[in-house]
Amino acid sequence: MNLLFLCDKPNPPGYIPRVRYLCKYLADRGNQITLITEKSDCKQLFSPKVNIITFDYIKAKTPLGYKIEWLSKTVLNLIYDHKGRIFFKHISKKIKKLSFDAVFCSSTFHSFPLTTAYMIAQQWQLPLYVDLRDIVEQTPRNSNNIFIHRLPGAMGSWLTKRFKYINIKRRNEAVRMAKAVFTVSKWHTDFLKSYNPNTYTVYNGFDENMFASQKIVSDTFDISYFGELTDNNLRYPIILFNALKNIVDGNKADLNNIKVRWFTDVNSAKNIKKTAKEFGIEDIMTYEKFVLEYDLVKKMNESSILLIFSHNPDIVGYNGVMTTKFFEYIGAGRPILITPNNQDELSATAKNIKCGLVSSDIDEIESFILQKYNEWQIDHYVKNTMEAEQRECFSRKKAAYKVIEILNSR
Repeated sequence: MNLLFLCDKPNPPGYIPRVRYLCKYLADRGNQITLITEKSDCKQLFSPKVNIITFDYIKAKTPLGYKIEWLSKTVLNLIYDHKGRIFFKHISKKIKKLSFDAVFCSSTFHSFPLTTAYMIAQQWQLPLYVDLRDIVEQTPRNSNNIFIHRLPGAMGSWLTKRFKYINIKRRNEAVRMAKAVFTVSKWHTDFLKSYNPNTYTVYNGFDENMFASQKIVSDTFDISYFGELTDNNLRYPIILFNALKNIVDGNKADLNNIKVRWFTDVNSAKNIKKTAKEFGIEDIMTYEKFVLEYDLVKKMNESSILLIFSHNPDIVGYNGVMTTKFFEYIGAGRPILITPNNQDELSATAKNIKCGLVSSDIDEIESFILQKYNEWQIDHYVKNTMEAEQRECFSRKKAAYKVIEILNSR
């Protein structure tokens, strides 16, 4: 199959691993992949078998110029899908002499580049396949935390509501036309089946060529978190912080041996530091920048416990969140602590494979940490509790082969 693949801009630190592994395994199976996206320094991370074409959209070189251009083009996008149409024109010029068998588009809650893929499929009468990594409905109706740039006050609320409405409408038009739709959780699949019955769950998974369980002894008992944490409602750390406070206040472990490591961005670190200080546990916290690729695997394997925060259980409307980090943790094979327990798909999956603890109970979390700490004291290592066959179910190769099987069958 000669496949035209579209995706949104691959940004650091992850550079859209789902897109990268789909392209890799599709190419490895003999498919010809032409990937078109917004300009990014991502080419070295993709398989050399993938032909990558990029276009500039925002061209300003100065910070002020960037903000002005971004704001003006955002308004144009709300009015008439400026970005989608501009990319359609660019791509039409590039591919007019090429022949493709299908269009495959991977996107988030933004309608770009889904509208572009939809226009190309219509123009060249090609089958369209859609991969949705996020959808607007997975967050509360009045939430704006899906946006990097947010306007405050009534104007910001109105724009958020309008943005969601427009993007949902454009998305649904493309989804209804698609030959098949892929998405990242069972909740997303069930939701989207009302628009297209040919919707399939394909978990993000872990790259078995990168993530592997290694026995690395460590001088300290490390509890590690990898990712953003700027919003304590989307990722709710309060229950863990209460458990850590009990350990610190009760001197239940040698605090010189315990580190809670945060591999995160500057804004997240500010939020964590502020919250940790409120609990009086700031002395056991350390902060490091995001790490990539094999450094990431090493840092994970150095850890005794890996952290995932679910959303605040008091806020209704977060649905179907199966974070990529969960699957990467599975690949690393370290014990995982998930809190709170929101009785959702993430909780059920973690419990089923016995990869650690899922809990909203402060005492239970405290006991889990101290149990693993006591195990670490013996040989400075905490063993994995998951069976190999359970781990392999979540490999990205298996996920990609499921996509390939569906592409070949339709």
